[in-house]
Amino acid sequence: MYKQGKAVYPGDTLGIIGPSSTLGEHSLEKGLAVLHGLGYKTKLGASATAHWGYLAGTDALRAQDITNMFADDDVDGIICLRGGYGATRILPLLDYQTIANHPKVFIGFSDITALHTAFLQRCQLMTIHGTMVMSLGRDASPYTIDCLAKGLANPYPIGNIPMPTGWYMETIIPGDVTGTICGGNLMLLAATAGTPYSLQIPDAILLIEEIGEEAYSLDRMLCQLEESGIIANAKGIIFGEFTRCEPTEPAPYEFTSRDIIYQYAKRWNKPAVWGFPAGHGTDNTWLPLGMKTHLCCQADPYVELLP
Repeated sequence: MYKQGKAVYPGDTLGIIGPSSTLGEHSLEKGLAVLHGLGYKTKLGASATAHWGYLAGTDALRAQDITNMFADDDVDGIICLRGGYGATRILPLLDYQTIANHPKVFIGFSDITALHTAFLQRCQLMTIHGTMVMSLGRDASPYTIDCLAKGLANPYPIGNIPMPTGWYMETIIPGDVTGTICGGNLMLLAATAGTPYSLQIPDAILLIEEIGEEAYSLDRMLCQLEESGIIANAKGIIFGEFTRCEPTEPAPYEFTSRDIIYQYAKRWNKPAVWGFPAGHGTDNTWLPLGMKTHLCCQADPYVELLP
């Protein structure tokens, strides 16, 4: 049984940390304004305003910041600054026992996938694949902000995950399966494959999303998931958003990202959907990783969170 954090209500405090890349203060203020407008207090970790090259502080600082936020009784939930790069560097430095002993709602996506996987497997802690401070300050849609507000107050909802207005998913491989929702960014799933932090959930309903990678790069990473055994563990696949993943110079001999995804989905022959609203687009749902999930891949596909 995975551990859960408590609900975070308006008036409660959200800790802000930067496990990965740094962020200019201007964007930080815009994102904080959205959180404050929803009624939450915020507490900045040292990494939220730190700069060390392209990272939000040194590896030691970023790792300690995460531990401190989990241990701080004045912090009710934690939301990451942004993704980018750097989370994999701090995986060996984290105090997993302290994190496990202080379960809290922990929110992020993209590079934060490395932390989601580590916390799920080493701390038995459910985490949230969802928007971050940078996204809130730049391009988060009303749907995304609404998902955040509702999710904080009810972190582990039961039932079908709501879609944005006019949104629909597409079944690639029909089927009906139940398992544990996990995964996230394709680059991070591939980068950690074969390491001590590789995703190893035996009944995975696997979320995969990506940004800024052309078809050949997606091909390489999907091949890595396949050959590392991650796909063998999966019962079903949810393909999220693949933002800016089309060829920069379309040519007759190029595959599109859709071509590659469909090729692998058909080769794996596991129930699969395309177009789930999670990833680097403006619409980014609240998804509790570690929950039992029913994936229905039929004419009208849906993703249902189970008790």
